Amino acid sequence: MRHRMEELGVPRTLVTPHLMGRTIGPVGDHPRQRAVVAAALDLLESATEPGTTVTFDTTGRA
Repeated sequence: MRHRMEELGVPRTLVTPHLMGRTIGPVGDHPRQRAVVAAALDLLESATEPGTTVTFDTTGRA
């Protein structure tokens, strides 16, 4: 999906390894879901240019 987001010109994108429809993680995996949300919020604060795309690291960091 990274290439599609770049084509669309989305201002900020956090690319995750999760299934479509479960972008914050598996059902019931609260620690992973919190890590994804935290990474997305960090991206909102740290992105300095339009079109910033970051890949979520499975260790919980962006």
